[in-house]
Amino acid sequence: MVDTCRHIYGTNGFRGFWKGNFAGCCRLGPYAGVKFFVFESLVHGSPPEILSTAHSQRAFCGACAGMMATVAAYPLEVVRTRIILQSLKPSESTGILQDLSTLVKAEGLRGLYRGLGPGLLGAIPFEGTQFACFESAKVYMTTHRWPAWRWHDDKQSLETLDYLVVGCLAGAIAQVVAYPFDTIKKRLQAQAFGEGGQRQKYRGMADCLVQVVGNEGVPALYRGTLPNLLRVAPHTAIMFTTYELTKNFLLSEEPAMLRKRYNELIHRYLE
Repeated sequence: MVDTCRHIYGTNGFRGFWKGNFAGCCRLGPYAGVKFFVFESLVHGSPPEILSTAHSQRAFCGACAGMMATVAAYPLEVVRTRIILQSLKPSESTGILQDLSTLVKAEGLRGLYRGLGPGLLGAIPFEGTQFACFESAKVYMTTHRWPAWRWHDDKQSLETLDYLVVGCLAGAIAQVVAYPFDTIKKRLQAQAFGEGGQRQKYRGMADCLVQVVGNEGVPALYRGTLPNLLRVAPHTAIMFTTYELTKNFLLSEEPAMLRKRYNELIHRYLE
């Protein structure tokens, strides 16, 4: 990891560490929106006789939500990966729109979804594990008031720090479970970049898996796990915390009071 950081800094300077960040941010917005919308719709919109609140079924809902979100935001994931790869060679890219246009012209619409298969398969264990861990921990901590030192007499529900810790652990566990799929996905995304007319190295997901394990060994599937954990764990912690706090606020009486106060101010102004 240290050698990689030195190479990035030596090639692109300090800005190289944020290469592809804007495309990643553009992807995370719709991805998170679709994911949480589908998850909440499945959990709370299904009849009790079809879907209960069991943790295994919440994991299933999380897996379905992750698959839908992956399909919705996948083109931006491809663009982000290729922008990052541009740090290895000179590039004429001027932005996301140009990269999307160039990709479609060169490879057609199929190019926007290169590596989607392992991406979808990776979304199943990642989001399923993530939601199962997060929801299970929430229920356990609330039911057993654990850890005891965090539960004072007046505390009735989880607080910001609780959500941060649980979200961080859920993201870390899910990342370890699903990382081999992420490795295959990124190799399939990257193989067409800068290869010109050369024959593709991998013919598909299964062929990529066989070649990686056969030529580099099983540990190659987990290469880069540590820096990815350092990225995913805090991201997941902040994401789940923001989601839970926002949901709790919207379900409380405060939004109604704010709307009432706003309407009163507008009414006075119009008078």
